[in-house]
Amino acid sequence: MRSRRTMAVMVGLVIVAMVATGAAGLFNALSTPPPQEDQAPPEDAPAMEALGGSPSTVGYVDLGQQCRSGQGGQPGECYRTVGLQPAEGEEIEAEDALEDVRGHLIDDGWEPLVPQGTDPEDVSAEEFVLSDGSVMAMASPVPADSSTPAAVVLAHY
Repeated sequence: MRSRRTMAVMVGLVIVAMVATGAAGLFNALSTPPPQEDQAPPEDAPAMEALGGSPSTVGYVDLGQQCRSGQGGQPGECYRTVGLQPAEGEEIEAEDALEDVRGHLIDDGWEPLVPQGTDPEDVSAEEFVLSDGSVMAMASPVPADSSTPAAVVLAHY
């Protein structure tokens, strides 16, 4: 180690090793995804009472809240399924129950949510989506329960 040449080679090797180590660390830091932030649990679904009173031909039955966790940075969401049960002494098909509920909600000030350029009257009863500005109600003609011919799904708007 007394020669200058040996000292220069050693210094050169140390510098190359430091640069290589720094480059590897930088490469690893850039290729590592950012840490996932703890997401707050999703907000509870709107209560069944958001629908207000029911039409005379149909009663509302709370079938419960379901929640999905968020994925890919998207927040989770919760929704409530409200079964439509025929009023006592009534027999009603799914389409008629949904039509009665849609008309009742529109009379209460709910607005149809339809694609731009679509006439709300052209949307069938089984496909309606309405909002009161904070809650969204969507038709669900598939029976959610054996005693309900159809359901309405509530979510935050």
